[in-house]
Amino acid sequence: MAITRRKFLQSSVATTALAVSANPLLANEKGLKSIPHASNIGAFYADVNKDGEIVKIRPQESDKDPKVPWSEAWKDRVYSDTRIKYPCVRKSYLEGKKSPELRGKEEFVRVSWDKAMELILDKLKSVKIDEIYNASYGSWGHPGMLHSCSAVAGRFFNTVFGGAVGTDGEYSNGAAGKVNTTVMGDLEVYSLQTAHEVILENTQVYVMWGADILKCNQVDYKVPSRANNDYYKKYAKSNIKFITIDPQYTEIAKDLNAQWIKIRPNTDVALMLGMMHYLYTTKQYDKNFIEKYTDGFDKFLPYLLGKTEDKVEKTASWASKITGVDEDIIKQLADTFVKNRTFLAGNWAMQRAHHGEQADWTLMVLSAFIGQIGLPGGGFGFSMHYAGGGQAFSGVMLPVGLPQGKNKVDVNIPASRISEALLNPGKKINFKGGKLTYPNIKVMYAVGSSVLGHHPNANELIKAIRTLDTVVVHEPWWTPMAKMADIVLPSTTPLERDDMSYGGSYSQDYVYAMKKVIEPLWESRNDYDVFEEMAKRVGEREHRKFTGNRTKMERIKGFYERSDCPNYVSFEDFWEKGYVYFEPSEDAYKYVRHAEFRADPEANKLRTESGKFQIFSQKFADLKLKDFKGHPTWFEPAEWLGDEEKTKKYPFHVLSPHPKYRIHSQLDNCFMRKLYKVGNREPVMINSEDAKKYNIKDGDTVEVFNERGKLLAGAVVTDKIMSGVISICEGTWYDPENTTDEKPRCIAGHVNVLTPSIPTSTMAQSTSANTCLASIKKVDEKAYVGIKAPVVKGV
Repeated sequence: MAITRRKFLQSSVATTALAVSANPLLANEKGLKSIPHASNIGAFYADVNKDGEIVKIRPQESDKDPKVPWSEAWKDRVYSDTRIKYPCVRKSYLEGKKSPELRGKEEFVRVSWDKAMELILDKLKSVKIDEIYNASYGSWGHPGMLHSCSAVAGRFFNTVFGGAVGTDGEYSNGAAGKVNTTVMGDLEVYSLQTAHEVILENTQVYVMWGADILKCNQVDYKVPSRANNDYYKKYAKSNIKFITIDPQYTEIAKDLNAQWIKIRPNTDVALMLGMMHYLYTTKQYDKNFIEKYTDGFDKFLPYLLGKTEDKVEKTASWASKITGVDEDIIKQLADTFVKNRTFLAGNWAMQRAHHGEQADWTLMVLSAFIGQIGLPGGGFGFSMHYAGGGQAFSGVMLPVGLPQGKNKVDVNIPASRISEALLNPGKKINFKGGKLTYPNIKVMYAVGSSVLGHHPNANELIKAIRTLDTVVVHEPWWTPMAKMADIVLPSTTPLERDDMSYGGSYSQDYVYAMKKVIEPLWESRNDYDVFEEMAKRVGEREHRKFTGNRTKMERIKGFYERSDCPNYVSFEDFWEKGYVYFEPSEDAYKYVRHAEFRADPEANKLRTESGKFQIFSQKFADLKLKDFKGHPTWFEPAEWLGDEEKTKKYPFHVLSPHPKYRIHSQLDNCFMRKLYKVGNREPVMINSEDAKKYNIKDGDTVEVFNERGKLLAGAVVTDKIMSGVISICEGTWYDPENTTDEKPRCIAGHVNVLTPSIPTSTMAQSTSANTCLASIKKVDEKAYVGIKAPVVKGV
């Protein structure tokens, strides 16, 4: 939706709908000071007593569904026993012995800030900038515009040292990100989605294709409002037929009484191809849409019909054997899709698998066969499950935040290839159609980024980290990554610093003041302040470049004044009240993705080779890769339930979805653990028949294992997961049982000790974490004590 700043300012609806919180609670009746703040788990007021201590956390008015105590977790996190209180250095490193093999094994020693900064700067000055890996990936830990961990670290390295090696792509959508822009001219996975109101009015069949549209809409990359929850209530009362194609039957599927199509993990592409073959051979596919809006159908069709080198016709029968979905059901689904206004809600999990590049592409081609792309309530969307997808966009345009400056290093490590890069400096790999040479990394620097939390094959990563010369981590808490560092700096939490953000990655209908709630605890410092001080120690010129001759509050005010907000509320009023709200225009509630392209494909050409949707891409075909072709293709995964030989040893496919009560690894050190942990360990869902076969009962401790590692988890026996599949949510804090073992058992249940580090393909080189087989057995283990800080001497 192209709402420009000018159009927004001219909108009478927007100007009259502006609201500012009166916030009568700034000084409440209990004599507490109530301070407005916002985070990626919600906006809230923090009640602070006269001693500067947080007494209570209360949701702000913008939180539409505060029944789950997301924001209340902040008090627990701020005062957690796992807080890093002082700068610390690993004992051997401080003594000059280095001993990288002892990372994650030995005690730390408390040092002064001066000593810690001296050690860091001496090391950074001693290496080349292309030997430094800035591992400060993403900014999930802090949604603010100033204190974004990745931005502030990037600015430091770029302005003070000239740059550092970074990360290419992402874990969330690394495979799709390398394909969708060529296919549709847009990433799609982060694009504005068809509005909920349009779906409620027009959609007859809503397909949740592996998409849990509830869970990740409770949180946000910025600040969530949880407004989607009201729409789900409307969905449940509507006449829409919901279908879920998923190895698990999710909570939202149950709420919407969705028909459950059980499918073998990693076989969705085959299912889609089978449907397309059926639609083509029964002449039900939308020939007019294909001819008018797509390019390359003639080059894809021979593959579908088995007239290319593989000689395999992609029939519904063929798809049934691969997916485990009955042939008749495949045909019935295809019939249902074309005979009704159908919306396909895709997901991000399918492309986080071996050959994941094919997932989004094939789903989009299936949508083209159905022919409803650009129609109200039809087509597809890949972000209805994330950060308020489907909410109306306010039209407020906000600055992206702290500029990072120019990075002189032009080498970046593809996301998920970190271990391989560290273990193989100088190795050449195929990447995006070219060649990439891995740099010789000596220093890893991670700010607010738990690499050990999100990277696959944890044991391989630990081995790689122990090859480095120096590892530096900034964190508020003793995360698993902090425990693997040589130098650890105590960061403030967001509640101990000022910032601002906006509400809703898609709606952008709130602008929030993230006011400092309490003074920094112990010796914690803002990451920005740490980098500013180190820049100053390098030189006056570097200090000026880093700060831009502006204070932190001048930066925050500048962000605000470069947005639309000052047209209605002064920065001073906004900062005092806590938030500004912008009502989306009436047109925003009628938004249909791809409607403009459908209405006039010539005037609204896609940014692709042909200006149309690429069913076939010559650009991709010219790469001449064995594992990536010019059209959507079924490739057998490296590990899947269709491999009879591998399943003899490892009979279960391991799913690792996002958790319900965490954001990745965030919140694993607070009271919310009590809502879901089993024996204080991460739960593993297992089908009731499988549990009976392995003599596993609900609540039992089990060991899940493969050749990459092993973990302990608490069994949850259920019929909401298909046989042959188990599910362990990602993000549990890694906790090794015996650090002297080469591959120690994780007693907390960190699923990435099991997941593989193989790339999706030689094109995208993205994560294949969802391609994972393992076995399971019941064990006699006592309840797990839980997360604790490492030993720190001198405290």
